[in-house]
Amino acid sequence: MKNFTALAAIILSATVATPALAQATSSVDTTGTTTIIRPVTIEQNSALAFGTVVRPSSGSSTISIGTGADTASKTGGAVLLRGTTSRARYTLRGEGAETVSVSMPASFNMTKVGSSETLGVNLTRNPSGSVLLGSTLGNEGTASLDVGGSFTVTDTTATGNYSGSFTVSVSYN
Repeated sequence: MKNFTALAAIILSATVATPALAQATSSVDTTGTTTIIRPVTIEQNSALAFGTVVRPSSGSSTISIGTGADTASKTGGAVLLRGTTSRARYTLRGEGAETVSVSMPASFNMTKVGSSETLGVNLTRNPSGSVLLGSTLGNEGTASLDVGGSFTVTDTTATGNYSGSFTVSVSYN
C-alpha cells in the first residue's frame, strides 16, 4: 500500500499544473531634463517713412523703400520732394543659437487723416526666412530685421497726410 500511495502521489503531482512564479514588481529610474532660455523680444529702431511725394500730373507712379537703404525711389512722374525716409528697422533679441520666425502682413493700408481714402502698401522684409539669434546658447543673441514697402500714387490720389500701422511679431521656432 505504501508503494501505491507513493505512486499515486507522483502521478497526481505530475498531472496537476503548478502556477508559474510571476514577478510582482518592476522599476526603472527616469531622468527629467529641461533647458531654460531667455524670452524673445523685438524692438523697433525706425518706422517705415516715405517722405513727401508730389503726385504725378497724369498716370501713376510707384513709390518704394527697399530693405537695404533708407532712401525712397519712384517710377513714373511723381516727385520725391523732402522729408524723412526710412525702412522699418528692428532688433530681435533672445537666446543665442536659437532660431525665430517673424510674422507680418504682406500689406497694410495707410489712410488719409480725417478721411476714408487709403493707399495700399506692399511690404518686403530682409531676411525673408527664419532668423538665427547668434551662435552661443547661454548668451544673448541678436539679429536685425529690415522692412521696406511700396505703394502706387495716381494723378487722382487725394492730397493730405496718410498713415497706418502693421504688426510684426517674433517667436521661437
